[in-house]
Order: sequence, then structure tokens, then C-alpha cells
Amino acid sequence: MSEGEFLLHGAVLVFDHDAARELLLGLARNLEEVGLVALSPIRVALEGNRLIPEELLGHVSDGDYPLLAARAEEQALDAPLLWTLTQSALKPALRAWCGELAPLVHTTGVWESACCFICGAPASLGELQGNEQAKHLRCGQCGADWLIRRLQCIYCGNEDPSLLGILSPEGRRENVRVEVCDKCHGYLKVVARFAPASPEELAVEDLSTLSLDFFAQERGYRCPPLRRDGP
Repeated sequence: MSEGEFLLHGAVLVFDHDAARELLLGLARNLEEVGLVALSPIRVALEGNRLIPEELLGHVSDGDYPLLAARAEEQALDAPLLWTLTQSALKPALRAWCGELAPLVHTTGVWESACCFICGAPASLGELQGNEQAKHLRCGQCGADWLIRRLQCIYCGNEDPSLLGILSPEGRRENVRVEVCDKCHGYLKVVARFAPASPEELAVEDLSTLSLDFFAQERGYRCPPLRRDGP
């Protein structure tokens, strides 16, 4: 971590074939039942064993979209949809690894990256936690939580107060806002919470604040692409 590498970097991740297949199939069937009929070809390919679940999970954990997309193209499947489905199926394993690894390390003063110190995924949002409103970043993939400096752009490191700002759309909850940087034009959604959100709550919070993403992007801000080497 002191050299900027997340904990699962370079690790060979092993997945249980049967469990991975059942999880992917369960997600595909449930989503298909609620109306996402575009998942039908993926579900059929999984049922016919034309996709290798642990291979798909490996591609996503490596951040290797082109390779997964090539596999999808071979089967005439929707690559972005297959990626999203596999990404969701990977989360339970990542959260289990996070639960084992996070208590073993201290991130304060060592890890100030916008990418997760466990799995390397970009932070999905920020939290101002506790009475002190200490600023933490949260990983939507594995649920990791790490403390960072309050007045600093997580993307470019800018600490000039004149180039850091806050967007707070009218009608939004007072505990939700967007922090922006006028140096790199990056933005981060930030939620004030007394206690850290659970990994499941993070997903809900991220989806429920999509309007803030549009609000920031309409004003020229974006989430800059982050370098992420796969594990």
C-alpha cells in the first residue's frame, strides 16, 4: 500500500464454479422476470454452459473489459450487460475478502488514492462520518472504507480552496452534495452520515443520487478515469 498498490493487486483469485454459475444464473433470471428481457440470451448461454463463470469473474476482477467483450461477441451477447451482471456477481466475493483484509491494515496516512485499497475499484462516493464529519471514501464493489483529507481533490490532489467547491441542488436533502474541483473538473458525491453505510446501502445511495451525477455533468464536471491495474 505504501507503494500505491491495492491489497488484491497481483493476487490469483479463485472462484467456485458451481457457486458462481448459480449466482450469475439467479441474478439473470430475477432480472429477466422483472422485465429485463435483454438478459434472456445471457441466461440461455449460462444454462447451456456456453459461458465459463469463473472466467467471466476473472475478467471483471482484472478490469479487462475488452477480453470479456470479445467472449460476449463470440456468443452474440450484449457485452455491457454481461459485464454489469458479472460485476454484480463478483461483489459477494470481494466483500468477503474485504471483511478479512480490512481489519488487518491501517489506511490513515498511507492510502489517499481515489481507488479502493482492497480491490482497486474507483470510489463510488464519499461519506462525512460521525460528529467530526471526517471524510471517508467508500468502495461500491467491496464496501471498503478509508479516511482521506477533507479539503483535497481525490483525483488530482488539488488543495487550493479557491479551486474547490460544492454543488447543492435545490430540493435535495441537506446531507447530500457534490464536491467539485475546478482544476481537473472532477466531482464526487458526498453523503453526511453518523455511521458508515453497509455495502448494500452504498448501492442504494449511489442509485438514489443519480440526479446529482447529471447535475454535475451538465456543469462540465466528470469522474476522471483512474488507473487501475487488475488483481
